[in-house]
Amino acid sequence: MIRSVRRRSSGGAAALLGGGVLLLGELGARAGWWPPTVLPAPSRVLAALRDNAPELLRHSATTLTETGLGFGLAVLLGLFTAWLLHCLPLLRRAALPWLVVSQTIPLIALAPILLIWLGFGLLPKVLLVTLGCFFPIVVATLDGLERTDPELIRVLQSLDATPRQIDRHLRFPAALPSVFSGLKVAGTYAVTTAIFAEYVGGYAGLGIFIQTSANARATDLVFAAVFLSALFSVLLVQVIAWLARRSLRWLPPENPT
Repeated sequence: MIRSVRRRSSGGAAALLGGGVLLLGELGARAGWWPPTVLPAPSRVLAALRDNAPELLRHSATTLTETGLGFGLAVLLGLFTAWLLHCLPLLRRAALPWLVVSQTIPLIALAPILLIWLGFGLLPKVLLVTLGCFFPIVVATLDGLERTDPELIRVLQSLDATPRQIDRHLRFPAALPSVFSGLKVAGTYAVTTAIFAEYVGGYAGLGIFIQTSANARATDLVFAAVFLSALFSVLLVQVIAWLARRSLRWLPPENPT
């Protein structure tokens, strides 16, 4: 009950702040504080969304397909890799530093290589999203598995529980808050990475729409596409947060997720 009230209060404050920013932007644009080609009024962006809805929906469908496939693949590979590194300490010591090193390689350097190897179709975009989301999921899941209370492990061992039973009934449930934290972080990257991949090379998607609109100096269309990309990212994170609340009802009220 308390958590529900806090969430509503936080949501109300966020909505109030967002509404104030939009109102300021509308008043500033109408007063001529800046040219509309630099920062269009929110009403113009809304009109661009309405007037170009079919085209935006078509491009959004491409971006969301890339995001969904890439994020889903990252979840599967990330959870499996974390479990494997947890079960094989020698492999963890050998592979974890290289996973960290892999994050120093910018996606902008990998994207052209993937396009050369795989062409301009769906697959390179999906793989870029997977690469962008993979690391946070692995690190958060592995951290959760390694932070299991040793006292609880000893209790189960005293009851002759097997390592598999300990993992199933203790380690994995205890790691779920960390898993969902990693999923939320990865979720904030997913849509952005898909749009970036479309920048590098593609035929459709919000990234292509933003690029062509910017070349045409249609700032209102650029902001309309940016709004949709932000909206999709927020919705993805909110879905993950909802799944976390449904899955972690056993957590005490002072540890909300």
